[in-house]
Amino acid sequence: MKRLTLLFSLLCLPLAAHAANPQPPCGQAAVPSFAPEGAFPANGIWLGNDLKREGWTPPRCLGWSGDSRLVAALAGTFRSTLSVDQLVERMTRVSAYPSIKYWSVSRQEWRPIATEASPAPAPAGALPGETYYTERGDTGRSTHLLHVVQRTPDRAVIVSQNTSAIRIGLITAFEPGALQLAVFLERAGPNLWHIYEISRVTTASLSLVTSSPGSYLNRLMAFQRYLAGTPTDAEPPLAKN
Repeated sequence: MKRLTLLFSLLCLPLAAHAANPQPPCGQAAVPSFAPEGAFPANGIWLGNDLKREGWTPPRCLGWSGDSRLVAALAGTFRSTLSVDQLVERMTRVSAYPSIKYWSVSRQEWRPIATEASPAPAPAGALPGETYYTERGDTGRSTHLLHVVQRTPDRAVIVSQNTSAIRIGLITAFEPGALQLAVFLERAGPNLWHIYEISRVTTASLSLVTSSPGSYLNRLMAFQRYLAGTPTDAEPPLAKN
């Protein structure tokens, strides 16, 4: 399994595709840029063929490698009295994931991020800040890794990926490591936070997993609402169809 270690020494309402390629806030301006408080988050979907044609590769700060099948990103601003430690604790409290709802584009209904989720034993050699957990969803049971790779009073970065295959019946939809997520939290003012989320599906996956790309954005929106303490199934979702 590839280690999820970010290279931070290098840091100095409609569904839409962006002209600019995705860029998390690690040493450069975020793309998409942060939407203001109270506005729907800026968002974008990029398909792998377009990214490959434009020569895009994941920024080095993400620690990702290989080709992409799909990238989704969201950038917003929310108000919260929680500290960065409390926000990180909320994000890594996997037992709460079944309560987080997102709009499933394929099913046209609100669905939980996971129907079950619970911590799993960490393997030998696990790094500080790593949390392993298992979840059950529409595609069965799988194991995942959450890693808090940076935490200061004003900034936190959390990354995750599946560490076991995710299957649809007997078919492997995502090979280990094929579903990746990074969440950047930055203080924007008193009780005000910027959030940038970027999710990637690598080519170690079935092509059908990108048939409903809006669901990836809706999952990101659900996590932003969850961190902000607002109802995750509030209308409207980012992508309805």
